[in-house]
Amino acid sequence: MQFEKAVARSFSVVDRALRRSFPTDYYKRCMYTAFGMQTLLSDYGHEASIQGGDAVTFMVSRSGQQAGMQGFANAAEGHAHYWVVAAGRLIDIGPHYLPQDSSFPAAAVPLICWDLSGDLPPFLRYRVLEDFGPLTALVTTEEIHERMETFIGQCRSKVRNLVGQPKLPTWLLTCREAVEQRAAQNDVWAKAALCFASMPGIEKSLPF
Repeated sequence: MQFEKAVARSFSVVDRALRRSFPTDYYKRCMYTAFGMQTLLSDYGHEASIQGGDAVTFMVSRSGQQAGMQGFANAAEGHAHYWVVAAGRLIDIGPHYLPQDSSFPAAAVPLICWDLSGDLPPFLRYRVLEDFGPLTALVTTEEIHERMETFIGQCRSKVRNLVGQPKLPTWLLTCREAVEQRAAQNDVWAKAALCFASMPGIEKSLPF
C-alpha cells in the first residue's frame, strides 16, 4: 500500500482503538500509540522503528492570546514519549492530543508525519534518547504486556473492517509548505507556528 495512505489509515485506526481502550486518558498512552502505529505500518509493508525520548510542540490558544511549547520531557525513568520513524518520516499522533491536557484552551494541533530529510522546525522538537529499531520487544509487566497484545489485536481487527479511506480528524504536518498552505486557509495553529518560527533568535530559546 502507498505509504501516505498507510499512514492515514493507521492514524485513524490507532486513534479509535485508543479512545475505546482508554476512554479517560487515551491522550497519555503514547507507548500504545507507537506500538500500534509500528504494527499497522509493518502490516502494510512499511518497516517502522520505535524511538523514545523527549518531544515538545508549539501550542497556541484558540484566541491567539497565549502560546508556548508543551509536550513530554525529562522522565524520571524510561522515556517521556514514544513515536515512530518510517520511510524517512517522523510519525506521531501525540502532539494532536496535547490540547486535551493543555494549561490553556489550545487550538487543534495537526498529526505529525514530518519529512526528516530536513531539520526539525522550531515549532516541532524531538530529542531521540533511544532507537528501538523495527523489531521492538516490550519489556514490562505481564499485565501491560497482555494489555498491549489486546490493543494490537483491536487495531488489526479495525483494519480488517475498514471500508474505503477513513477521514482523519485533522491535517498532516509533513513539511513547512504544508504549514504555509494551512496558514493561508486561516488555520490558527499554522499561522501562529509560522510567526513563532520567524522570531529572531528563537532557536536559542528552545529546550532542545
